[in-house]
Amino acid sequence: MRFVRQWLPTVALLNCLAGSALALDWKSTTAEVTTVPFQKEQDVVFEFTNRGPKAVAIHALETNCSCLLAQSDQKLYAPGASGKITAKFTVGDRSGLYERIITVVSDESDSPVRLSLKLEVPDVASVSPRSVLWLRNDAPAEKSVDLTASGDLEIVFGRAEPTSDAYIVRLETIEAGRHYRLHIKPRATDQPASAAIRIYGREKSGHAILLSAYASIR
Repeated sequence: MRFVRQWLPTVALLNCLAGSALALDWKSTTAEVTTVPFQKEQDVVFEFTNRGPKAVAIHALETNCSCLLAQSDQKLYAPGASGKITAKFTVGDRSGLYERIITVVSDESDSPVRLSLKLEVPDVASVSPRSVLWLRNDAPAEKSVDLTASGDLEIVFGRAEPTSDAYIVRLETIEAGRHYRLHIKPRATDQPASAAIRIYGREKSGHAILLSAYASIR
């Protein structure tokens, strides 16, 4: 009898868990993607199958960023039917790592399913350092920033413009198409001043490139 008393709660627990199982069986609820240079959009597909005894309706798909759109291939999935959610990420001029969520609201449960997308957008060129700094009343010495094309890209940088006339800038070619140096010099350091320096270039494929470096006096 002792064995029976221990076994019955276990059976009840298993029955409870079986009853609470979700109908939609997802192939994966996470995705990791890396784009290529100058890619403007990235599609990611999440696939699933309805393993339950009843049809499941998708009521809504919600994303946590306007840069991500999501849609299902249909609204109602019969038992045994397979489906997919297609997410479209607008890359645009972004770079870096982005983590986005799609919330799937359906009638299979009161708790929505969350699909996670990690998307890496490589820089077309590195800017190092990204910013330079002078303290007030420092000598107005020139400081430099290196611009290096990524991978096998060839980028010609031909123009740099500061957003403030408190700085003088000039571009130096170290290796044409690959490596450039931006020199930044404050006209004076007796007053605080900040500026972004826009660096304009063009890749051999014809794509226009715009990078930014930053300068400040504190």
